[in-house]
Amino acid sequence: MMNKVLVRTISGICFVLVMLAGLLLNKYLFAALVAFITIGMIVEIFKMPTAGSDRILWPLLIICYGLVLLVLGFIHGKFSGILLLCFFIMIWSSDVGAFCTGSLLGQRAGSRKLAPKISPNKSWAGFWGGLVFTAAASLILNRTGLLPLPLVHSLGLAVLVHCAGVCGDLLESKLKRKCGVKDSGNLIPGHGGLLDRFDSSMVAVPVGTLYLMVFNLI
Repeated sequence: MMNKVLVRTISGICFVLVMLAGLLLNKYLFAALVAFITIGMIVEIFKMPTAGSDRILWPLLIICYGLVLLVLGFIHGKFSGILLLCFFIMIWSSDVGAFCTGSLLGQRAGSRKLAPKISPNKSWAGFWGGLVFTAAASLILNRTGLLPLPLVHSLGLAVLVHCAGVCGDLLESKLKRKCGVKDSGNLIPGHGGLLDRFDSSMVAVPVGTLYLMVFNLI
């Protein structure tokens, strides 16, 4: 058990470092990272025993997601991964909060499950815990100037990112359950494939971007 936790921790740290490098260091590295993520997820989809509309729908969703990442990375014609970094920090905070509170409170007898037919381990306790963590991350990003939005919009964005991220997670869980697989791949030891890591952001980032566009914040 300890070895699994250690492997998961080390691979998670490496994953975050790679993401930070792609988002902050260089526009070419960023473009390469987006291309790798997009192509990698499409490859994972075609390796899974999907059929019919899944073979068409998921690659389209992934390509649209990749395009949104590029648009946000080169917003106003100048490379900057700060806004995307804020999105990912909120999404990661949502995941951490959901895991911590879900493990602590959501696995108790009688605890309400979020979507038992799709993902039996997810609980409402985890959902609310993730929301609190996301809102806290958004508040910190706002106060440090990394997310220069009116406070009400920072918190509104946090709520949307969390809820959309949960939907993305459940959408991929439903696909994996339909295909009879545990993970989309094994690229990231202890975490699964790229689709497992970016399922939340595939919905959260486009929805959050739409929110910012509607209120003319970008």
